[in-house]
Amino acid sequence: MPSFVEQVNSKKHLCNQGFFASTMAVCSLVAGRVRDGALYSNRWDREELIDPPSETFFVAARDSIPRDLVAAKGIHYMRACAILAIASIQNGQIKNMQKYFGLYHTLTSLDGLYDEKFWPQDLNPIQTEERRRLFWSIYTLDIYSSVVWGGVIRHREAHSLVRYPSELDDEFITNRGYGVPSISPGLNSPLTGNVTVVSRQPVPWLRGWNFTTDLYRILEHIVDGNRRRFSSANGMTQVWPLFNRLSISEPAVMEQVLTMYSALPSQFRETPPITGDMSKNLFGFQSANIQATLQLLRMVLLSTEEIGVERKCDVAGELLSGFSSVPIEYLKAISSPLLHHLGGIGYILGSVMEGNLSEVSYTRARTLLLEMAGLLQRLEMGLHRASGAGERLRSQVDRIDGYMRTSLPVDLTSPSDATQIMNADPELAVPSAYGQGTPAVGASPGAGLDQMSQFQLPPELLSDWPWPLDSRSAEVFLPLPFE
Repeated sequence: MPSFVEQVNSKKHLCNQGFFASTMAVCSLVAGRVRDGALYSNRWDREELIDPPSETFFVAARDSIPRDLVAAKGIHYMRACAILAIASIQNGQIKNMQKYFGLYHTLTSLDGLYDEKFWPQDLNPIQTEERRRLFWSIYTLDIYSSVVWGGVIRHREAHSLVRYPSELDDEFITNRGYGVPSISPGLNSPLTGNVTVVSRQPVPWLRGWNFTTDLYRILEHIVDGNRRRFSSANGMTQVWPLFNRLSISEPAVMEQVLTMYSALPSQFRETPPITGDMSKNLFGFQSANIQATLQLLRMVLLSTEEIGVERKCDVAGELLSGFSSVPIEYLKAISSPLLHHLGGIGYILGSVMEGNLSEVSYTRARTLLLEMAGLLQRLEMGLHRASGAGERLRSQVDRIDGYMRTSLPVDLTSPSDATQIMNADPELAVPSAYGQGTPAVGASPGAGLDQMSQFQLPPELLSDWPWPLDSRSAEVFLPLPFE
């Protein structure tokens, strides 16, 4: 919010240790994102933003947090720990992410951030909105972390007595109260040329932000349902059937989710190219984030269902199609966390490759893997802590191709080789996979043929798969892929 910038400009960080910690944490995250290529404006100079490096600011923030957390009072320390957790993901330090995430949750429990009745009574509207934004932002990180790296969900929606942030742009939120956006003038009728009276207020970017939070709240319940599939192995009496929990159906949930999505203003369902207009870019980023979260939700939903090879390839193709519909600049702005989203697609395709295959299913999975490798390589280009997953995946396909040529008579000279996909112009990307009638990427003309002569790849060929496939990781749909 502008209040944060105003406080920095007034040098409050030099006289308030908590605000200094949160300011240094913001600088650490910004420096890490810029270093990894998430800067698309001439307003700032890249070299200035990456010197000092992210790690220097990180240490400054870390050292400003009291060892005795009881003394770390107020929103500034909570925000510092939350942002240090995100900066740790950016810089590939997942154990640090868990550490500072844990510190954040300790501080929120001490402060009572999860329930507005425990908040100080003298908060002004700006301070109230800052707390609401912090709480729900890190709630989504909590769900995301549980999906990607396992572990418990600390803050449950049912226990979170915090309102969503007000859907107003920052200029209408002041210390004194909330303003009302002006209504836009009437529009000319395309038929008569007359001015028609239209009550149209500007769409606030926070509407898209709150919708993303809705998706994560849905994800929380999907994760619960998924985890129950494995709870019988702990030897405890099963009590959840007492509450008549219905099974989660991917088509039913997605139907409701897409109904919600289609009701959003068009700004959140379209992702135009990056421009010099920061306000338009902000809407574009919200749209890209919504698309990425929709993909994650669908991947977790499908992890609860037994689906065949063709269906897995359909899903992987549709997910890649969804990512391909977003200009690469926005994907790079989401940065390192997006690579973990893509790990779910790798997990799906990995399960295809370790199962029974036919020539048709292998050729189709291979095309999708090469497409994914190209996307990963484009996203990892310039990352300070790049994992090389795209290059490793391409090498993996080459190894399997070598085995296929020598052991099985499979034609691998498909014209859909994904080198052209890797170099594809983002402007020519396919539309969102959530549109009606969008064909799956990589669909093979022979997908409906009788699949005879099935075979299975030797396990050693998949030993270097970029995403773990062993059964010990089965309870986590997106196993730890980029440590």
